[in-house]
Amino acid sequence: MQSPPVVPYITAHENEPTLLPPVLRRHGPEGPFLGFVDEASYDRDGWGALWTRQALVPAGRRGRPRLERVHALRQRRAMWDALCQVCGKSLGNEDRYLFLMRDAGRPIGERERTTSPPVCVPCARISLEACPHLRKGAVAAWVNDFPVWGVAGVAYDPETLEVIPGDDLVDVRYDSEELRWVVAARRIVSLHGVEPVDLGKLHAA
Repeated sequence: MQSPPVVPYITAHENEPTLLPPVLRRHGPEGPFLGFVDEASYDRDGWGALWTRQALVPAGRRGRPRLERVHALRQRRAMWDALCQVCGKSLGNEDRYLFLMRDAGRPIGERERTTSPPVCVPCARISLEACPHLRKGAVAAWVNDFPVWGVAGVAYDPETLEVIPGDDLVDVRYDSEELRWVVAARRIVSLHGVEPVDLGKLHAA
């Protein structure tokens, strides 16, 4: 019998749709910016980024996992609280954290940016076996620190307030003017103190 798929903590499920409320142009001391018509305090993070709304459902009522989709709030929390992206457990105040990514033809580099949260060693080994994307090639590194850099999100035209066409989310620094016109869907961190990992040794450990 085939084993059930590993469902990472940050995966979105069928009963957790993404919600994009109507938007409008707001005005503040530093100029105009994008907002939701019915915006609440929880719609923005501590850096002022406006975040997409996504249903957050108890585990037993989430429905089938959509392995190709990431849950915005759980990804954001995993980055902020140093949670394993697979099992969701806290990695604590460790001296270093393990990051696992698809192979881009080179090792993970110093100050490289990613939307992929850290992972614990047992879940890294499981992921290398279970994830079809990682089976095609993966790279890993120990990282001393991963401060927030910005967000990946949906960009809006400042004049028309229409979504700018494109298949990919745009990466925007927290200190960029572009942040005013983006609805965030992922938190981006910068990796510091990077030490590449031999995946063969990790897998065998």
